[in-house]
Amino acid sequence: MKTTLSMLLASVAMLGLNSAAFAQADINAMPMVTDEILANPDAGDWPSYGGNIMNYRYSPLDQVNRDNVHQLTLVWARALEPGNLQSAPIEFGDVMFIASPGDVVQAIDAGTGQLIWEYRRQLPDRDSMNSLGENKRGIALYEDMIYMVTWDNFIVALDAKTGQVSWESDRGGGSDLISNTTGPIIADGVVVAGSTCQFSEFGCYVTGHDAATGEELWRNSFIPKAGEEGDDTWGDSTEDQRWMTGAWGQMTYDPVTDLVFYGSTGAGPAAEFQRNTVGGTMFGSNTRFAVKPKTGEIVWRHQVLPRDNWDQECTYEMIPADINSNPASDMEGLLAIGTAETGAKRVLTGVPCKTGVMWQFDAETGEFIYARDTVQENLIDTVDETGLVLVNEAAIPTEVDTPTFMCPTYLGGRDWPPSAFNPETKVMFVPLNNMCANVSVLDQEPTGLDVYNTELEYVLPEGVTNVGRVDAINVETGKTLWSWTDATPLYAPVTATAGGLIFVGGTDRKFKAIDQETGEVVWETTLASRATGHPISYEVGGRQFVAIPAGGPGYASSLLEGSTSTADVVSGSNAVYVFALPETK
Repeated sequence: MKTTLSMLLASVAMLGLNSAAFAQADINAMPMVTDEILANPDAGDWPSYGGNIMNYRYSPLDQVNRDNVHQLTLVWARALEPGNLQSAPIEFGDVMFIASPGDVVQAIDAGTGQLIWEYRRQLPDRDSMNSLGENKRGIALYEDMIYMVTWDNFIVALDAKTGQVSWESDRGGGSDLISNTTGPIIADGVVVAGSTCQFSEFGCYVTGHDAATGEELWRNSFIPKAGEEGDDTWGDSTEDQRWMTGAWGQMTYDPVTDLVFYGSTGAGPAAEFQRNTVGGTMFGSNTRFAVKPKTGEIVWRHQVLPRDNWDQECTYEMIPADINSNPASDMEGLLAIGTAETGAKRVLTGVPCKTGVMWQFDAETGEFIYARDTVQENLIDTVDETGLVLVNEAAIPTEVDTPTFMCPTYLGGRDWPPSAFNPETKVMFVPLNNMCANVSVLDQEPTGLDVYNTELEYVLPEGVTNVGRVDAINVETGKTLWSWTDATPLYAPVTATAGGLIFVGGTDRKFKAIDQETGEVVWETTLASRATGHPISYEVGGRQFVAIPAGGPGYASSLLEGSTSTADVVSGSNAVYVFALPETK
């Protein structure tokens, strides 16, 4: 009978239908997820991409701590769909919800790993779609629905208890080349989602949708048309030469200021002499936006990298927090301190670009507070006291087939793996890579449309031997407390806990716990594949669990070329691995 049931479930899944299996968690007893729960979840839950909707990636659980973490053991694991795995599980009411490559969403008993339901989207020909849409990083949970943005650019709402489709909304505008990688967020009853237009001869947008019906409430685009604000900042380019600017990174909602924060990318192709924007700052690109979730009204904006010639994509999360802002004049890598009043305030802070530059703004007004380098970079010349950036002319490519030194590369610096923030200590833990490159722009005629359109020779920064890195930075002062490094590139999200630990994966297949105070690795285990997913921590039945998805090729392979790493970086089957302390008898 067990064999028959397993065969039946497999057959149903192959047909693209929802399937069910018996599990211990009572999903029907799961309460409605409210705005208050998303803003202030119980310590034992992880109901949003970043733990809470402000993207702290911090768990208040401390059952697992620096004294006993060496006892962590594998409790359960479950295979996931093949593909480029960068998934961020969420957990609520003892149920884990996780999305896999290829638009598969599963509800799993968070304590045992048993399947509850599964949704498989029927997709068009994958070869015709934007390849980056395979990366199904995040999904959202609100009231009694799960929300995802599909590879073919629909927002789909699933019944959280059954996996059945409640509604779907087409946001693609008829193009196969628009997709989404990081997923939607919920902001005061509005589903907000960005998009990626890499490989597209146009720009992208952010949309807001009614969470109950899917109705599109607003749409914000990035690239100005002729006669619109900022048109004159795109050099001599015509509208049909303005490509690819989007917002594919993680967004943040702050219920205190009632603002959604997101960032846009640069433009393509990467070199300005090929896109006909020489000298243009490109209004709308690489900009931090603060908008009202109900209307999409832009309350403030700040361009953190004008005139991008290096695909630096300033689209990563920044977080709102109440701190005693007091930037230190002797912080490492200081670029500028603004004239904003210091002291107790709510700020927006983080590392939004591949440049690795940490920025801080007044969350409500956008007033500039400070900016500082983390990794070595040569792309920014100066930042003034208002936060105005001037780029380094010497780093701008001016012709084809002539190497230009850029630091960091367009793989970072930092890239999509999110940071973690401990709200008690005011310390942010940022995943980074030390890697530069000699970049040669290729003739576009034989290669066609390509945002990169380059050939790179990867090189370590002078005097640096390790590529992978995590920095602990006090966001109140901007000062680095410690920096952990490793020879192997690090393309993995970070999660912090009240147990004094951060958890992070790696290209070397190691899943590690690092002491928040010292930067010392205090526990590690080797997984079957590269640990590329988002670690989360949650509680079931009084027991703290730590989970991480792993597998898939990831993006760190290119950085290995310039490293001295000899790590075993094999990767294959995707799975989620779940750890806990041994149960006491």
